[in-house]
Amino acid sequence: MKSDVVSPIWVCFPALPFLLSYSYPFPDLTQSFFTLTDIGYIQAMSMLWGVLYTIKEIIRTEGLDFNLSELSHLYSFVTHGSYHFLFKAKPH
Repeated sequence: MKSDVVSPIWVCFPALPFLLSYSYPFPDLTQSFFTLTDIGYIQAMSMLWGVLYTIKEIIRTEGLDFNLSELSHLYSFVTHGSYHFLFKAKPH
């Protein structure tokens, strides 16, 4: 199967988020990101999962109020081709 395949019966999860200690259902910010962008979990490249996980941990440990609008100030959401996506840091 290719990463852009959609099935009404099953969902494909990459292993990486679970190696990062995620559990499903994903936290609100992470789930909101996937809902807003309408990409499948398997289409997110490792770096994207790493950024989402780091933000999740900062929110958890520091109690910060962080949303997707703020994420868009830090990163551009870009394709790496073949229906895979990542974040590209914006220059400061």
